[in-house]
Amino acid sequence: MRLREELFVLGFDNAGKPAVHPESLDIGVAGARLVELVLAGRVGVSGGRLGVIEAVSTGDAETDALLAAIGRATKPPPLAGALNQLRTGAGDTVRADLLAEGVLTKVAQRRLGLLSVTRYPVDETVVRSITVRMWYAAHGRSQPDEPTAALCGLVHAVLLHDHVFVAMPLAGLDQRLREIRGKLSDPVREIIDAVGTTVASAAFAIYR
Repeated sequence: MRLREELFVLGFDNAGKPAVHPESLDIGVAGARLVELVLAGRVGVSGGRLGVIEAVSTGDAETDALLAAIGRATKPPPLAGALNQLRTGAGDTVRADLLAEGVLTKVAQRRLGLLSVTRYPVDETVVRSITVRMWYAAHGRSQPDEPTAALCGLVHAVLLHDHVFVAMPLAGLDQRLREIRGKLSDPVREIIDAVGTTVASAAFAIYR
């Protein structure tokens, strides 16, 4: 699974109910897309701005369009602006992909016999494989591999860690996740920090 998909499925409980505000998850998914490009050597981040490193086609139309948009900019686009653009519909796109892959199941129910509610339960074996990896990362003393460390950082940035680690009590969890974030490569850390800032700003706007 891609990083964005792993983050998305962690954002729901076993019944398919959101564990975090949908807008926060959209921001996290948008950040995960950018992290994927950094880890693939396609995009760099410096001083809060994005730049294309490798523009050769990836074979994925959506990714190629994003690379082209970054490359066409008259000056390196700001990371915060890119997150705000990419977050619109980010979760819906990933949900559609996961439904097509059979990772999610669409379930429509009526609440009190009146309101129709749609949930998207996640294949529990998929979630378990991800959370076990994160459990080892959180309990380990060494830095996990970059994709796992990035996922830990994103989970922390969108405030999902209390949900993800609910069955795995760990004293000092917040501090350990901050430690993992702090040891990420500079471009990945910049993206994840920007995700956290954008999530906080969005939450403030909602409750203002």
